[in-house]
Amino acid sequence: MGGFYFYDILPSTMDEARRKVLEKIPEGSVIVAASQTEGRGRRGRIWESPLGNIYMTYITYFGSPLILSPQLSLVACVAVGESVRLALPPGNLLTYKWPNDLLLNKKKVGGLLLEAFFLPDREETAYLIGCGLNLKCKPQEARYPATSFQEEGIYIQYNEVLEGICFFLKKYIALWQKEGFLPIQTLWMDNSFNSGQKIIVDMQRQTYSGIFEGINDEGFLMLRTAQGLIKLAAGEIS
Repeated sequence: MGGFYFYDILPSTMDEARRKVLEKIPEGSVIVAASQTEGRGRRGRIWESPLGNIYMTYITYFGSPLILSPQLSLVACVAVGESVRLALPPGNLLTYKWPNDLLLNKKKVGGLLLEAFFLPDREETAYLIGCGLNLKCKPQEARYPATSFQEEGIYIQYNEVLEGICFFLKKYIALWQKEGFLPIQTLWMDNSFNSGQKIIVDMQRQTYSGIFEGINDEGFLMLRTAQGLIKLAAGEIS
């Protein structure tokens, strides 16, 4: 099993993880940076990376096809969410916003990014699970209302959160591989932010509006529109 690789500063933990994978770094290795100069989120957006927050990438390998990536993204979301939930005082609400955001008291406090690439010499796929979590600081510019744990009056230990996230990633990835997506789907839906609400989903080239009816057994969003029920593999809820 892999261990932690700590850096004071990196362009991106995802890029460093990719480089380490090509050097045959072991399963469960974790790249951690105190700050990033080129951190990124979904759709290539900049992920602001001031000191004091969590910036990490967890590395796992298996032969699952890339079509299962939407499921793994939600597995990672549940793992991080369940880890963080243990540190929350009563009266605080942690929820999941499809496909990969964590909300604390209805404001974004973290996000995940999943990247994968096939390793032909090993006949398996490397999955890089990136996680950014606002422990002390929130971004100055955000498309969605943001917060940090400290801003919400919650003070949690950096190392405790980091180790907890990795423990739960290992736990829930193993659960997913053993029992399938249903247990993850249930946990995610139990803590879904938008369930039953009217939403707009931005697909970049097209937008859809309707009632969010949850996620299906593929990890796709189910949207009840005027034209009927449709499923969406990717997008951004507004």
